Amino acid sequence: MQPVPLRRPIVLLTAAFLAGCGGGGGSGNTSATTQTTKPVSGFKMAIVTDIGSLQDRSFNQLANDGRKAIGKKLGIPTRVYETHAESERIPNMLAASKAGYNLVFAVGFLNYNALNAVAPRFQKLQYAGIDQDYALFSKKPKNATGVVFAEQEAGYLVGYLAALEGKKEGFKTISAVGANNVPAIVHYISGYIQGAKKANPGIKVLANYANDPTFNDQAKCHETALNQINQGSHVVFQVAGGCGLGALQAAKENKVWGIGVDADQRYLGPHIMTSALKKVDRAVEDLTTFAKQGKLKTGGDYLFSLKNGGMGLGSVSPKIPKAYVTKTNAIGKQIAQGKIKVKATVKF
Repeated sequence: MQPVPLRRPIVLLTAAFLAGCGGGGGSGNTSATTQTTKPVSGFKMAIVTDIGSLQDRSFNQLANDGRKAIGKKLGIPTRVYETHAESERIPNMLAASKAGYNLVFAVGFLNYNALNAVAPRFQKLQYAGIDQDYALFSKKPKNATGVVFAEQEAGYLVGYLAALEGKKEGFKTISAVGANNVPAIVHYISGYIQGAKKANPGIKVLANYANDPTFNDQAKCHETALNQINQGSHVVFQVAGGCGLGALQAAKENKVWGIGVDADQRYLGPHIMTSALKKVDRAVEDLTTFAKQGKLKTGGDYLFSLKNGGMGLGSVSPKIPKAYVTKTNAIGKQIAQGKIKVKATVKF
Protein backbone atom coordinates (compact mmCIF):
# COMPACT_ATOMS: atom_id res chain seq x y z
CA MET A 1 0.00 0.00 0.00
CA GLN A 2 1.03 3.60 -0.35
CA PRO A 3 2.13 6.02 2.40
CA VAL A 4 -0.27 8.70 3.58
CA PRO A 5 -0.24 11.12 1.91
CA LEU A 6 1.81 9.68 -0.89
CA ARG A 7 2.38 12.64 -3.18
CA ARG A 8 6.14 13.21 -3.40
CA PRO A 9 6.85 16.66 -1.93
CA ILE A 10 8.14 19.15 -4.47
CA VAL A 11 11.65 20.29 -3.70
CA LEU A 12 11.41 23.89 -2.54
CA LEU A 13 8.66 24.55 -0.07
CA THR A 14 8.37 20.91 0.97
CA ALA A 15 8.30 22.05 4.57
CA ALA A 16 6.61 24.91 6.32
CA PHE A 17 9.12 27.36 7.74
CA LEU A 18 8.23 28.53 11.23
CA ALA A 19 10.00 31.77 12.01
CA GLY A 20 11.37 32.70 15.39
CA CYS A 21 11.96 30.70 18.53
CA GLY A 22 8.65 28.91 18.88
CA GLY A 23 9.72 25.83 16.95
CA GLY A 24 6.96 23.38 16.25
CA GLY A 25 4.49 25.71 17.87
CA GLY A 26 5.22 28.54 15.46
CA SER A 27 5.59 31.68 17.54
CA GLY A 28 5.15 34.03 14.63
CA ASN A 29 8.41 35.82 15.48
CA THR A 30 9.76 37.34 12.28
CA SER A 31 13.45 37.14 13.13
CA ALA A 32 14.13 34.54 10.43
CA THR A 33 16.57 35.51 7.71
CA THR A 34 17.78 34.24 4.36
CA GLN A 35 21.53 34.36 4.50
CA THR A 36 22.31 34.37 0.82
CA THR A 37 20.48 35.82 -2.17
CA LYS A 38 22.15 34.01 -5.08
CA PRO A 39 23.25 30.45 -5.85
CA VAL A 40 26.40 29.39 -4.02
CA SER A 41 29.32 28.45 -6.26
CA GLY A 42 31.58 25.61 -5.18
CA PHE A 43 28.87 24.43 -2.78
CA LYS A 44 29.46 21.33 -0.66
CA MET A 45 27.52 19.71 2.17
CA ALA A 46 28.26 17.44 5.12
CA ILE A 47 26.27 15.58 7.74
CA VAL A 48 27.33 14.78 11.29
CA THR A 49 25.48 11.68 12.46
CA ASP A 50 23.99 10.95 15.83
CA ILE A 51 25.46 8.19 17.97
CA GLY A 52 24.52 4.84 16.51
CA SER A 53 25.22 3.41 13.10
CA LEU A 54 24.83 4.32 9.45
CA GLN A 55 23.34 0.85 9.14
CA ASP A 56 20.60 1.44 11.74
CA ARG A 57 18.01 0.96 8.95
CA SER A 58 16.37 4.06 10.37
CA PHE A 59 17.36 7.60 11.29
CA ASN A 60 21.08 7.89 10.55
CA GLN A 61 20.78 5.74 7.46
CA LEU A 62 17.99 7.92 6.09
CA ALA A 63 20.04 11.08 6.62
CA ASN A 64 22.96 9.49 4.82
CA ASP A 65 20.69 8.29 2.01
CA GLY A 66 19.54 11.88 1.55
CA ARG A 67 23.14 13.07 1.50
CA LYS A 68 24.12 10.63 -1.23
CA ALA A 69 21.00 11.25 -3.30
CA ILE A 70 21.25 15.04 -3.32
CA GLY A 71 24.99 14.94 -3.87
CA LYS A 72 24.43 12.94 -7.03
CA LYS A 73 21.46 15.03 -8.15
CA LEU A 74 23.16 18.40 -7.72
CA GLY A 75 26.65 17.19 -8.57
CA ILE A 76 28.13 18.49 -5.34
CA PRO A 77 30.76 17.08 -2.95
CA THR A 78 29.31 15.64 0.26
CA ARG A 79 30.74 13.90 3.29
CA VAL A 80 29.50 12.09 6.37
CA TYR A 81 31.13 12.43 9.79
CA GLU A 82 30.15 9.48 11.98
CA THR A 83 29.59 10.05 15.70
CA HIS A 84 30.29 7.00 17.84
CA ALA A 85 30.51 8.62 21.29
CA GLU A 86 29.35 11.75 23.10
CA SER A 87 32.91 13.10 23.06
CA GLU A 88 32.94 13.15 19.24
CA ARG A 89 29.97 15.46 18.74
CA ILE A 90 31.70 18.85 18.88
CA PRO A 91 34.96 17.65 17.24
CA ASN A 92 32.96 16.30 14.28
CA MET A 93 31.05 19.57 13.90
CA LEU A 94 34.32 21.50 14.09
CA ALA A 95 35.97 19.23 11.52
CA ALA A 96 33.14 19.71 9.04
CA SER A 97 33.17 23.46 9.60
CA LYS A 98 36.94 23.85 9.29
CA ALA A 99 36.77 21.86 6.07
CA GLY A 100 34.49 24.60 4.71
CA TYR A 101 31.30 22.68 4.06
CA ASN A 102 28.74 25.33 3.18
CA LEU A 103 25.90 23.46 4.87
CA VAL A 104 26.43 21.15 7.82
CA PHE A 105 23.62 18.97 9.17
CA ALA A 106 23.75 18.01 12.84
CA VAL A 107 21.63 14.85 12.86
CA GLY A 108 19.65 14.00 15.98
CA PHE A 109 18.31 15.83 19.01
CA LEU A 110 21.38 15.09 21.13
CA ASN A 111 23.61 16.97 18.66
CA TYR A 112 22.00 20.32 19.43
CA ASN A 113 24.69 21.38 21.89
CA ALA A 114 27.36 20.75 19.27
CA LEU A 115 25.54 22.88 16.70
CA ASN A 116 24.92 25.61 19.27
CA ALA A 117 28.60 25.67 20.19
CA VAL A 118 30.04 25.60 16.69
CA ALA A 119 27.67 27.56 14.41
CA PRO A 120 28.37 31.03 15.91
CA ARG A 121 32.08 30.56 15.17
CA PHE A 122 31.57 30.07 11.42
CA GLN A 123 29.20 32.79 10.28
CA LYS A 124 29.85 32.23 6.58
CA LEU A 125 28.55 28.67 6.80
CA GLN A 126 25.01 27.43 7.41
CA TYR A 127 23.78 24.74 9.78
CA ALA A 128 20.64 22.63 10.06
CA GLY A 129 19.74 20.63 13.16
CA ILE A 130 17.66 17.54 12.37
CA ASP A 131 15.18 16.96 15.22
CA GLN A 132 16.38 20.18 16.83
CA ASP A 133 13.92 22.96 17.59
CA TYR A 134 15.57 26.36 17.08
CA ALA A 135 14.44 27.24 20.60
CA LEU A 136 17.07 24.78 21.86
CA PHE A 137 19.90 26.99 20.63
CA SER A 138 20.73 29.29 23.55
CA LYS A 139 23.15 31.31 21.41
CA LYS A 140 20.49 31.79 18.71
CA PRO A 141 22.96 31.50 15.81
CA LYS A 142 21.71 33.54 12.87
CA ASN A 143 23.20 31.03 10.43
CA ALA A 144 21.29 28.00 11.75
CA THR A 145 17.85 26.49 11.36
CA GLY A 146 15.99 23.77 13.17
CA VAL A 147 14.39 20.87 11.31
CA VAL A 148 11.45 19.33 13.13
CA PHE A 149 8.90 16.65 12.30
CA ALA A 150 5.32 15.99 13.37
CA GLU A 151 6.15 12.46 14.53
CA GLN A 152 2.93 12.32 16.51
CA GLU A 153 0.97 12.31 13.24
CA ALA A 154 2.63 9.19 11.83
CA GLY A 155 2.48 7.61 15.29
CA TYR A 156 -1.27 8.26 15.32
CA LEU A 157 -1.72 6.43 12.02
CA VAL A 158 0.13 3.26 13.05
CA GLY A 159 -1.60 3.24 16.44
CA TYR A 160 -4.98 3.57 14.75
CA LEU A 161 -4.22 0.71 12.36
CA ALA A 162 -2.89 -1.50 15.16
CA ALA A 163 -6.02 -1.00 17.24
CA LEU A 164 -8.29 -1.76 14.28
CA GLU A 165 -6.44 -5.03 13.78
CA GLY A 166 -6.82 -5.70 17.49
CA LYS A 167 -10.58 -5.60 17.14
CA LYS A 168 -10.43 -8.23 14.41
CA GLU A 169 -7.96 -10.55 16.16
CA GLY A 170 -9.43 -10.01 19.61
CA PHE A 171 -6.38 -8.67 21.42
CA LYS A 172 -6.60 -5.75 23.83
CA THR A 173 -2.97 -4.74 24.43
CA ILE A 174 -0.35 -3.16 22.19
CA SER A 175 2.96 -1.49 23.02
CA ALA A 176 5.77 0.88 22.04
CA VAL A 177 9.49 0.65 22.79
CA GLY A 178 11.50 3.89 22.86
CA ALA A 179 15.30 4.11 23.14
CA ASN A 180 15.12 6.95 25.66
CA ASN A 181 13.24 10.11 26.53
CA VAL A 182 13.97 12.52 23.66
CA PRO A 183 11.28 14.68 21.99
CA ALA A 184 10.94 12.74 18.73
CA ILE A 185 10.39 9.47 20.58
CA VAL A 186 7.92 11.06 22.99
CA HIS A 187 6.01 12.49 20.03
CA TYR A 188 5.84 9.16 18.20
CA ILE A 189 4.59 7.29 21.26
CA SER A 190 2.11 10.04 22.17
CA GLY A 191 0.59 9.89 18.70
CA TYR A 192 0.53 6.09 18.81
CA ILE A 193 -1.49 6.14 22.02
CA GLN A 194 -3.95 8.73 20.68
CA GLY A 195 -4.48 6.87 17.40
CA ALA A 196 -5.03 3.56 19.15
CA LYS A 197 -7.56 5.10 21.54
CA LYS A 198 -9.37 6.70 18.61
CA ALA A 199 -9.86 3.30 16.96
CA ASN A 200 -10.57 1.45 20.20
CA PRO A 201 -11.04 3.49 23.41
CA GLY A 202 -10.70 0.35 25.52
CA ILE A 203 -7.33 -0.77 24.22
CA LYS A 204 -4.33 -0.84 26.58
CA VAL A 205 -1.09 0.72 25.34
CA LEU A 206 2.17 -0.15 27.11
CA ALA A 207 5.03 2.31 26.58
CA ASN A 208 8.53 1.78 27.93
CA TYR A 209 12.06 3.06 27.36
CA ALA A 210 14.99 0.70 26.83
CA ASN A 211 17.29 3.38 28.29
CA ASP A 212 19.79 3.04 25.46
CA PRO A 213 21.84 6.24 24.93
CA THR A 214 23.60 4.63 21.95
CA PHE A 215 20.38 3.99 19.97
CA ASN A 216 22.13 0.82 18.84
CA ASP A 217 21.90 -1.74 21.68
CA GLN A 218 19.47 -4.25 20.21
CA ALA A 219 19.61 -6.44 23.32
CA LYS A 220 18.06 -3.70 25.46
CA CYS A 221 15.16 -3.15 23.09
CA HIS A 222 14.73 -6.90 22.68
CA GLU A 223 14.39 -7.31 26.44
CA THR A 224 11.99 -4.37 26.75
CA ALA A 225 9.77 -5.75 24.00
CA LEU A 226 9.80 -9.22 25.56
CA ASN A 227 8.59 -7.77 28.84
CA GLN A 228 5.73 -6.07 27.00
CA ILE A 229 4.83 -9.24 25.10
CA ASN A 230 4.77 -11.14 28.39
CA GLN A 231 2.22 -8.56 29.58
CA GLY A 232 -0.01 -9.37 26.63
CA SER A 233 1.16 -7.02 23.87
CA HIS A 234 0.28 -8.26 20.39
CA VAL A 235 1.82 -5.31 18.52
CA VAL A 236 5.26 -3.80 19.23
CA PHE A 237 5.99 -0.35 17.78
CA GLN A 238 9.73 0.27 17.81
CA VAL A 239 10.80 3.91 18.23
CA ALA A 240 14.47 3.39 18.92
CA GLY A 241 16.63 3.47 15.78
CA GLY A 242 19.08 0.58 15.57
CA CYS A 243 18.12 -0.53 19.09
CA GLY A 244 14.57 -1.01 17.89
CA LEU A 245 15.61 -3.79 15.52
CA GLY A 246 15.90 -5.89 18.67
CA ALA A 247 12.29 -5.08 19.57
CA LEU A 248 11.11 -6.15 16.13
CA GLN A 249 13.12 -9.36 16.44
CA ALA A 250 11.36 -10.09 19.74
CA ALA A 251 8.03 -9.58 17.97
CA LYS A 252 9.07 -12.01 15.24
CA GLU A 253 10.23 -14.66 17.70
CA ASN A 254 6.95 -14.47 19.60
CA LYS A 255 4.73 -14.35 16.53
CA VAL A 256 3.23 -10.93 17.26
CA TRP A 257 3.10 -7.89 15.02
CA GLY A 258 5.93 -5.38 14.77
CA ILE A 259 5.73 -1.79 13.53
CA GLY A 260 8.79 -0.06 12.10
CA VAL A 261 9.86 3.55 12.40
CA ASP A 262 11.32 6.33 10.22
CA ALA A 263 12.07 4.09 7.21
CA ASP A 264 9.73 1.52 5.68
CA GLN A 265 10.80 -1.64 7.53
CA ARG A 266 8.40 -4.13 5.98
CA TYR A 267 11.39 -5.82 4.34
CA LEU A 268 12.28 -7.25 7.77
CA GLY A 269 9.59 -9.89 7.36
CA PRO A 270 5.88 -10.74 7.26
CA HIS A 271 5.55 -9.94 10.97
CA ILE A 272 5.87 -6.23 10.20
CA MET A 273 2.40 -4.67 10.04
CA THR A 274 3.55 -1.29 8.72
CA SER A 275 5.91 1.57 9.59
CA ALA A 276 5.63 5.19 10.71
CA LEU A 277 7.55 7.09 8.05
CA LYS A 278 9.72 10.11 8.76
CA LYS A 279 11.29 11.58 5.63
CA VAL A 280 14.68 12.55 7.04
CA ASP A 281 16.24 11.88 3.64
CA ARG A 282 13.89 14.36 1.98
CA ALA A 283 14.63 16.96 4.62
CA VAL A 284 18.34 16.66 3.85
CA GLU A 285 17.68 16.84 0.12
CA ASP A 286 15.33 19.81 0.27
CA LEU A 287 17.35 21.97 2.64
CA THR A 288 20.52 21.28 0.69
CA THR A 289 18.74 22.48 -2.44
CA PHE A 290 17.58 25.62 -0.63
CA ALA A 291 21.09 26.35 0.59
CA LYS A 292 22.74 25.83 -2.78
CA GLN A 293 20.20 28.17 -4.39
CA GLY A 294 20.79 30.77 -1.69
CA LYS A 295 17.26 30.40 -0.33
CA LEU A 296 17.75 28.63 2.98
CA LYS A 297 16.00 30.49 5.78
CA THR A 298 17.55 30.57 9.23
CA GLY A 299 16.45 31.72 12.66
CA GLY A 300 13.49 29.34 12.88
CA ASP A 301 12.36 25.81 12.05
CA TYR A 302 11.42 23.86 8.97
CA LEU A 303 8.46 21.64 9.84
CA PHE A 304 7.78 18.35 8.04
CA SER A 305 4.31 16.87 8.53
CA LEU A 306 1.57 14.80 6.92
CA LYS A 307 0.33 17.93 5.19
CA ASN A 308 3.52 18.43 3.19
CA GLY A 309 4.45 14.76 2.89
CA GLY A 310 7.25 14.85 5.45
CA MET A 311 5.56 12.13 7.54
CA GLY A 312 3.51 9.16 6.43
CA LEU A 313 2.32 5.58 6.69
CA GLY A 314 4.56 2.90 5.22
CA SER A 315 3.56 -0.13 3.17
CA VAL A 316 1.06 -2.38 4.95
CA SER A 317 1.05 -6.15 5.34
CA PRO A 318 -1.34 -7.88 2.93
CA LYS A 319 -2.74 -9.70 5.96
CA ILE A 320 -4.33 -6.45 7.14
CA PRO A 321 -7.81 -5.91 5.65
CA LYS A 322 -7.83 -3.29 2.90
CA ALA A 323 -10.81 -1.67 4.61
CA TYR A 324 -8.60 -0.90 7.61
CA VAL A 325 -5.96 0.66 5.38
CA THR A 326 -8.65 2.77 3.73
CA LYS A 327 -9.89 3.96 7.12
CA THR A 328 -6.34 4.81 8.19
CA ASN A 329 -5.71 6.70 4.94
CA ALA A 330 -8.87 8.70 5.61
CA ILE A 331 -7.65 9.55 9.12
CA GLY A 332 -4.36 10.71 7.62
CA LYS A 333 -6.17 13.06 5.27
CA GLN A 334 -8.18 14.50 8.16
CA ILE A 335 -4.99 15.14 10.11
CA ALA A 336 -3.37 16.78 7.07
CA GLN A 337 -6.44 19.00 6.66
CA GLY A 338 -6.38 20.02 10.31
CA LYS A 339 -9.66 18.30 11.08
CA ILE A 340 -7.98 16.04 13.64
CA LYS A 341 -5.49 17.65 16.01
CA VAL A 342 -2.84 15.31 17.35
CA LYS A 343 -1.12 16.33 20.57
CA ALA A 344 2.68 16.18 20.50
CA THR A 345 2.79 14.84 24.05
CA VAL A 346 0.45 12.90 26.28
CA LYS A 347 1.13 11.21 29.58
CA PHE A 348 2.22 7.58 29.46
